[in-house]
Amino acid sequence: MNEPTSSSSTSNDRTKKKSESSKCFYAFRTGLPEFPDNSEIQGNHDLLTAYGLGPVERAFNGTRRVKEKMSAFLPHVIGELHLDATKEASSLRALIEKPPIHKEISNLSSSAMQGFKLSAGPVDERYRHLFERKQEVDVLAYSEKSNMIRIKPPYDPYGPNQKFLQKRRNDLLKPWSFRLSTDPVRSLTAHVLLSPSMTGMSETSGSFQYTTVPHFLTNCGDSLLDSPLAKKKRMGSRKFAENVPDVSTDDVEKSENWNNSYELLSWMRNDEIGSDAVMEGPFGPRKVVYCDYTASARSFSSIEKYIQSEVLPFYGNTHSSVTVTAEQTTLFMHEAKQEIRAMSGCGDQDSVIFTGSGSTCAVELLVHLLQSEAGNEDVVVIHSIQEHHSNLLPWRKLAKEMRSVEELESGHVDLDNLKAVLKEVRENHGDIKIIGAFCACSNLTGVLIDVQSVTKILKSCNAISIWDYASAAPYIPITFNGETPLDALFFSGHKLPGGVSSPGVLIVKKYLIQATKPKRIGGGTVFFVNDSDEWFLKEVEHREEGGTADAVGAVRLAMAVKMKRAVGEETIKQLEETISRRVFKSFNKTNNLVLLGPSTVEGRLPVLSFLIRSPNSNLFFHHNYISVLLNDLFGIQTRAGCMCAGPYAQKLLGIDEELSREFVNAIQESPDLDRTHLRRQAEYSQQEFLRPGFTRISFPYFFTMQQVDDIVSAVEFVAEHASDFLHLYQVNTETGEWHHQNQRVFHGRRWLGYIQFTPSGLKTKAKIVPDVTDMNTCLRLAQTLALEASQSINLSKIPDGRVAVNEKFQRLRWFVLPIEIAEQRAGRNSQLQGTVFIPRKYSDVPVKQIPEILGKLDEIPKPSENDAKEESTCQVICDDVVCLLKCDDQSTKAGATENVGVDESEAEDVKQMEDWNKRVIVKRIENLRKEEERKQEWQIPPLEMYKKVTDVIHQLKMIRNGDKVLVCLSGGKDSLSLLHILRHYQQRCNKARSTSFQLGAITVDPGSAEFNPRPLIEYCRKLNIDYFYEEQDIIGAAMKTPGLRSICAFCSRMKRGRLAAAAQFHGWNVLAMGQHLDDLAESFFIAAFQNGNLSTMKAQYTTKDNQLRVIRPLIMVREKALRNFAEEKKLPVVAENCPACFNQATERHRIKQLLAQQELIFPDLFNSLRSALKPLLLVVSAHTSEMRTQAVQNIVNSS
Repeated sequence: MNEPTSSSSTSNDRTKKKSESSKCFYAFRTGLPEFPDNSEIQGNHDLLTAYGLGPVERAFNGTRRVKEKMSAFLPHVIGELHLDATKEASSLRALIEKPPIHKEISNLSSSAMQGFKLSAGPVDERYRHLFERKQEVDVLAYSEKSNMIRIKPPYDPYGPNQKFLQKRRNDLLKPWSFRLSTDPVRSLTAHVLLSPSMTGMSETSGSFQYTTVPHFLTNCGDSLLDSPLAKKKRMGSRKFAENVPDVSTDDVEKSENWNNSYELLSWMRNDEIGSDAVMEGPFGPRKVVYCDYTASARSFSSIEKYIQSEVLPFYGNTHSSVTVTAEQTTLFMHEAKQEIRAMSGCGDQDSVIFTGSGSTCAVELLVHLLQSEAGNEDVVVIHSIQEHHSNLLPWRKLAKEMRSVEELESGHVDLDNLKAVLKEVRENHGDIKIIGAFCACSNLTGVLIDVQSVTKILKSCNAISIWDYASAAPYIPITFNGETPLDALFFSGHKLPGGVSSPGVLIVKKYLIQATKPKRIGGGTVFFVNDSDEWFLKEVEHREEGGTADAVGAVRLAMAVKMKRAVGEETIKQLEETISRRVFKSFNKTNNLVLLGPSTVEGRLPVLSFLIRSPNSNLFFHHNYISVLLNDLFGIQTRAGCMCAGPYAQKLLGIDEELSREFVNAIQESPDLDRTHLRRQAEYSQQEFLRPGFTRISFPYFFTMQQVDDIVSAVEFVAEHASDFLHLYQVNTETGEWHHQNQRVFHGRRWLGYIQFTPSGLKTKAKIVPDVTDMNTCLRLAQTLALEASQSINLSKIPDGRVAVNEKFQRLRWFVLPIEIAEQRAGRNSQLQGTVFIPRKYSDVPVKQIPEILGKLDEIPKPSENDAKEESTCQVICDDVVCLLKCDDQSTKAGATENVGVDESEAEDVKQMEDWNKRVIVKRIENLRKEEERKQEWQIPPLEMYKKVTDVIHQLKMIRNGDKVLVCLSGGKDSLSLLHILRHYQQRCNKARSTSFQLGAITVDPGSAEFNPRPLIEYCRKLNIDYFYEEQDIIGAAMKTPGLRSICAFCSRMKRGRLAAAAQFHGWNVLAMGQHLDDLAESFFIAAFQNGNLSTMKAQYTTKDNQLRVIRPLIMVREKALRNFAEEKKLPVVAENCPACFNQATERHRIKQLLAQQELIFPDLFNSLRSALKPLLLVVSAHTSEMRTQAVQNIVNSS
């Protein structure tokens, strides 16, 4: 093919005279005039050109070096040598049998080439990238000469695309012919082995006639493979071995079903491991539908079987070639890396490195490689706002400055803003190194980025172009050496279908690598080591893959890559766009489903992040609840959270920097916790469930459209009926996880502990797989379940999760709680707070889209100032006689038990105060007419609550004949409810002629401007009861008391003393207090935590002077039941009845939150506490020593 070296100049001169057209392999339309010989293809041209694989840029001769094209292509040219060839043919034979892949080719003279016959054979798919990137979208591209069309057929490694052929056969293509020069000096004879059955070609004199696309250049047809010549062994790039396996007829017969990509998709659906998996849920068994491919893909049975049968039997440690296991494993690693090179279009100048666990390790390694040992080079990193944490956080430790580039309304990178940022960096920092780190696809929205456009701009400013292909690699082409080559890219192997547990991949230009030492020093990274020194390997691919290589993972990744290319990147693109359009169109019909990100449906993957808004409120449903509901009802596996792209997720949600810091302060774990000794398995706080997030769903391209429609229908159902099921679920405030109340234990868990190794083999606990219904049946069943769940809402049994939120962070709660839905269903006019953030609205963009979906964000009203100032409905109030909150965290231990009772000293202290005689007395009017009695605003309590109160009264004989009972009325919901309950009990006793007692009320006004209980005077007058209103400037006295550490403790002691003194003064013998079961439980934990005592408020006791009995009839009633009663009956509750307690979060308030959080996980918590506290409730002594003795005795007697 070449002249001898001595005559190369002559050849070059003649070649230069040729026109550009003579350097290319052209096909001519039949009937055109004959071209002169000097315009025909000459034998001194590149072999690739002769094969129609691209034009030659310059002549090929023995003095020039051809590195990549020839060296990669020649091993796969099917050729044979004439027996009478010259001696120099041996050089050609050596070149063919042991091709120097990615090395220089030895000079070959024309005499050496003269004896070589070329046959157009199948080109291995791994090397198609050498010319594939130069192809255009269409099959035909007109050249400068109107009569000549260069052949550029699309590549399909698994056979002709029959649909494509049929479409082009009639309307685009006419008969073709081509000729190769028969120059006797440079003889190159082409023998094309094609059958008419495959290509419609018939051989004529000196030419070949075509009636369809000449796929012989790109496909392995049956006739070609059947020929004897085609059965010769093809050689591949390898070390330690000789030949690439035969391509036999049997192999072709087995692969006939793979010619159609859609048949391959059907095979993938059936071969996916887990496609028939069944989960056990609270609503019955469900088939697992995996929709989280963006996070991690799944395995395929055929790939795993191949690994089990072919890879693992010959598995051994790499870095050796003297044993069959080591050699085979090393070859697998080389071949796997070659697959990556083929997919991405890498060449000699590029390094491909397996990096361990995904993209995170790849970026960390890249940061290391870009730094010299001195490590003093300043760098500015420019990135998009869409970056994953993996492509953001590692650069922060390297960069002198981080700059972000905004996005357009379409979700693409704002190229104008990128240019402006680059210009500003150059103006401010001069020739500083600039690194552009961008993602090829957002893992939150699925929007694809124009890689080439961004790279061109970066290169124009001499910036390094680095790309994160983690979310994009499984679905789009990767062109590392395109029109504008990239400098580095990385992706995660585990995201490719079939690539489970495979390593990450880093591809980087060699000229960028500055590090000379490995990031991880150890075995496999050194050339030689002695006692005093070490010499590291110079080849970065070997130096940075130290230790035992993940050969099995690399093979799995290579097979996943082959499967992707077998389906075809164009096919995947069409499927992804079809699914995206389908999903967007359906989701648009769901009123309360808010999609995050731009509305464009072109140029994106079917990855959707969304929130579901609660009907009739400004709040959303928690993302974890939506995810678990899709799981339990339909088996659909989604992902909830921020998907490791926090900054972009917050922008999508509409969270600014200030609000973001508020969330951090709320959910951050206390730095004072001893993580080591507490054995905390995660980092969390009691407010973790406030962390904002959303639900993400992704659709694999091989799903059928019916599967897609079923999943969309399931999401729409959950959006419509989420409120029906909410009361059945509990949230763990420490993790933010939601679980069905009957599914707190993972019933379907697989345990390693069940595995036993026995002489007869591995044994484990057998799992019975139940029968499951299809998705349509699940949808019908879900309708029935929604109706049943909606009808089962019982307000009294739903924990009030509002008190689980620290009051300081109340405004950060952006999701609705079960109690709020239940109150709405019960007709309560409860005002819900506004959402603290509003998702960003993207405006319409000039592409095909579903614009109506943008309007959904308009329906979310912005939080008003009134919403911000509005008091929470779950505010903890200081009820009844005793101040239940300790407002100083540094209070003495004595202050922790201020609510136990009253004694003589407290009464004496009160009597010494100057304002003792300030009181208002309301006397009961006897013998009222029945008409006047009916006008009184007495309320009848619910039967369940009333029964709990009367059971306690009867069991402990709290009220006896002749008692004069004073209800300690503070104006709170508890004491007001107690007054009405005891009044109803009195009426029932009078009617039954049983216990006869008098009923009155008493209030102590501590003299605070914020607390005004005076309306109670008129209210009690209307009720016609004996009422005593005692005024005492307790707050003023507290201000005058030096060294007072707790206003609450002082206030409680003074109020108790005033109550006792007033009751005795007016001749009443029983004080009825309104503490409930929640109060008793909180007091128990406060006493245990602060005083080390097993004590709580007593159900009843007698004061030390035996003049007064104190009773608590509500000890078995829950606080939420009293709240519901007070709200339903519109009792005149006095707001903020203990203002000093609301200055800060008190210890009692923290205990209340703790119990509320635990109740969300264990709904029967207070029933258990009631049983546990019963021995302490029955203590009747007012003396501390006797109280403890009785408590211990009661515990012993109850055990």
